[in-house]
Amino acid sequence: MSQFSHPGSGAGGPYPEQGFGYRPVAGSGPGQMPPGQPPVGPGYPGQSPVGPGYPGQQPVGPMPPKRSGYLAWSIAGVAFALVLVVVLVVLFVYPGLLSPNGSSLAKQPLATVKVGDRFGFINTSGELVVEPTYDEARWFSDGLAPVSVDGKWGYINATGELVIQPTYDQARWFSNGLAPVSADGKWGFINTTGEWVIDATYDEFRWFSDGLALVQSGGHWGFINTSGELVVQPAYDEAGWFSDGLAPVSVDGKWGFIDTSGEMVIQPTYDGALWFSEGLAPVSADGRASFINTAGELVIQGTYDEAGWFSEGLAVARQQDSWGFINTTGGWAIEAKYAAAGWFSEGLAPVSVDGKWGFINASGEMVIQPTYDGARSFNEGLAAVQSGDRWGFINTNGELVVQPTYDGVFPFVDAGAKQLDLRVLMMLLDD
Repeated sequence: MSQFSHPGSGAGGPYPEQGFGYRPVAGSGPGQMPPGQPPVGPGYPGQSPVGPGYPGQQPVGPMPPKRSGYLAWSIAGVAFALVLVVVLVVLFVYPGLLSPNGSSLAKQPLATVKVGDRFGFINTSGELVVEPTYDEARWFSDGLAPVSVDGKWGYINATGELVIQPTYDQARWFSNGLAPVSADGKWGFINTTGEWVIDATYDEFRWFSDGLALVQSGGHWGFINTSGELVVQPAYDEAGWFSDGLAPVSVDGKWGFIDTSGEMVIQPTYDGALWFSEGLAPVSADGRASFINTAGELVIQGTYDEAGWFSEGLAVARQQDSWGFINTTGGWAIEAKYAAAGWFSEGLAPVSVDGKWGFINASGEMVIQPTYDGARSFNEGLAAVQSGDRWGFINTNGELVVQPTYDGVFPFVDAGAKQLDLRVLMMLLDD
């Protein structure tokens, strides 16, 4: 098992991302994720003006020589007030009317759900806002979600309107205003209006992060910017995302880190590596997981059999058969005593005890009892939990907000978010 293996299958939900970067094989870093392979399966009217010319108001002072001028001003004033009222109503009551993608300008968390063999979307109250009519669906970003219709992929907005027609062989979510789509076995990128921005010439892809996306050409990996320009030539056997200005890359079986210009700033000496989070990145050497900072300095000496990235000041780590959490100095903040564990989000982390899942806080206290057959980390105030073979959602108080009636779910994300951060992305792709 790798130094970066998943801490437990129960935390991930029912739709695995095949080999995604959270689960590299020992010595391979984040690269055991055929990145073009999708996850299977599975968000005042004001006061009326007062003054001369308005009904019931008497002019003060001498009468002006032309009463028609006051009448014109009166009509203009009333018209302005009416326009102002309409604008305010649109802005605050119906903000979605001003969004080109039909998504609300306000925060609108939606979750992808599976009903039988069809996919739709629910809001945080559990109401179906997009009926489950799609063969497959992923999650919203930038106001759009990729959906599959009769074997082809397109995009819907948050009202369920098909705004980019299903013409692609595969499609993924938006980041930095662009989404990867495939046609005739090659990958390129489109914008939110469905226009090709980067031609489909690449064998594989990974999403934009820090303004750069990983692409594969001729069996090697490099990075392009949002204009499609190759800023880092495809020269690496494998690579991961940019985070904190650095990306892990593999050269001749060893891992190091490059900056956004492609310069190797941390030499490839590690057997495996993941991206930086909270200033630290897990690396593996000689069968042990350690952590380095962005200067390449060893901050936490490798004493762990496996370790994940830091979230909210804690990183999940394993010793022998038990999982716990370490702090940024490498000490055990929460004893390694769980059969499996996820990572901290919104102050809580899922953990497995005797085959059941609950949630602990940063002090290690079990605040939501282990009664579920599966669980994911929290996002947007809700966490997916499994009872039997059905999924629902609980809030941070442990209350069931959405009853476990679905065959599968993805976590809630803000439908209008321009960019999913790596923590949320890993939660979505986690198995």
